[in-house]
Amino acid sequence: MEVEQLLRRFARDQWVRLHGTPRVTVLAGDDQLLALYRSWLAITDAKVAFFNSADVERSIRDACALASNAPSETVAVHASRQAIEAWRAGRSDRLAAMVTEGVVVATQSTSFAHLDARSAAELAFFEVLEATPATAGRFQLNESLSVRFGSKACEVDLLSRGDRIAIEIDGFHHFTDPENYRRDRRKDLLMQQQGLIVVRVLAEDVMADPRPGINLVIQALASRLGKP
Repeated sequence: MEVEQLLRRFARDQWVRLHGTPRVTVLAGDDQLLALYRSWLAITDAKVAFFNSADVERSIRDACALASNAPSETVAVHASRQAIEAWRAGRSDRLAAMVTEGVVVATQSTSFAHLDARSAAELAFFEVLEATPATAGRFQLNESLSVRFGSKACEVDLLSRGDRIAIEIDGFHHFTDPENYRRDRRKDLLMQQQGLIVVRVLAEDVMADPRPGINLVIQALASRLGKP
């Protein structure tokens, strides 16, 4: 998987847990995959229970037991892809089902220079939009409008052209730097002039719990569809 796909998988697991369904994230790959997951956890400020002993059977049993008893807890198993595949071979029990649901396979070396919190939040929010029935299939990542903003076309983090809704993911620098704040207000006005409802959410909020942000988007969508 590419890094973007991996981040979306991590976001999906987070979304499942927030809805009370047990999920063990099974990292089937090398230390680069583990490093990427740890960077993701650092951004979300989540605490994780890691199981990565040489005894894969025991790690999986202990992880699945913890996830079942505490569905909202972040639980992960790390082992080589070969070890996970060998463990799964020929199994069809409950443990195998939980592993299959949560397995994340790195098909190649998953290297990255720096995991940008805002970009990770964009991918995470897109994954949640796709996993939510009311918003699935409506939004696209990093779409451009047919008007210029500054020296290039105005780019929107997440855009639903048909519903005329724009979602912008903001980092804290948007508020601590006066010029960034002014720029965002100019961009908001431009998007509003194009007939878009603009929804802004903080990257930190998306990574911690995207449900309030999703509720804002659903409210905007309801107003477009003429629903109370």
